[in-house]
Amino acid sequence: MARDPSVVSRNLQRIAENLPVLKKVKGRWEMTPLGIQVNQQTRAYLEEQKKLVSDTAPRKEPEQSVCSDGSVLIVINAQNGLFDATQEGRNNSEAETNIVRLLGQWRAKKRQVIHVKHVSDNPESIFFLQSTGCDFLKAIEPQANETVIEKIKSSAFAETNLESVLNKETCSNIVLVGFTANECIDATARDSATRGFVTFVVSDATATFDLREPAGKLVKADRIHRLTMLNINAFYAKVLNTNDALS
Repeated sequence: MARDPSVVSRNLQRIAENLPVLKKVKGRWEMTPLGIQVNQQTRAYLEEQKKLVSDTAPRKEPEQSVCSDGSVLIVINAQNGLFDATQEGRNNSEAETNIVRLLGQWRAKKRQVIHVKHVSDNPESIFFLQSTGCDFLKAIEPQANETVIEKIKSSAFAETNLESVLNKETCSNIVLVGFTANECIDATARDSATRGFVTFVVSDATATFDLREPAGKLVKADRIHRLTMLNINAFYAKVLNTNDALS
């Protein structure tokens, strides 16, 4: 049998020499009756495998809605100390208003609300226990039936009973709002993800303060907030805005 110089034809020639599934007729490659039979059986086998994989592949669960009866709203550090004069510039002046809007819906729907208060025994802290800075903001004060948890670390889960409180309830997901985005919200979102809770962060119901680099250069709160939300959404929780959370 004359050898065809093309790479494809050479490969086909090797197959024809070893298996009686191909033959060359008038310069063109054709399948033999055996080749046709093998081809049909192979196609049937591949279709069966495709069906098997399709039937057993895990199905993607529908995305959880924030507005469900099992959604727990966690308000973090909504305290007077946020207005301390020593704090650098802050972004998102609408954060408190948006928290109030979210509280209104959660309370109307009789969903669980948890308030997390940062406390400190350091007299120089803006959240010193014996100062008004530790008190809740008047517009966001807890109601009598709402849980209050005190914390001393950035994360609302660290050295508190938050996890056990959530596990006692029918908690489908948690929704984080409050202050500050780059510290306590970020730390709580990380710990929430580690514990397996479906977590949402409402970006415009949080805020951040300006920070300074080690060399003293000012980094504006808007930039810090934007990058914090980007990182949280990439790794720990779904970030959304207040309108989405209420819809």
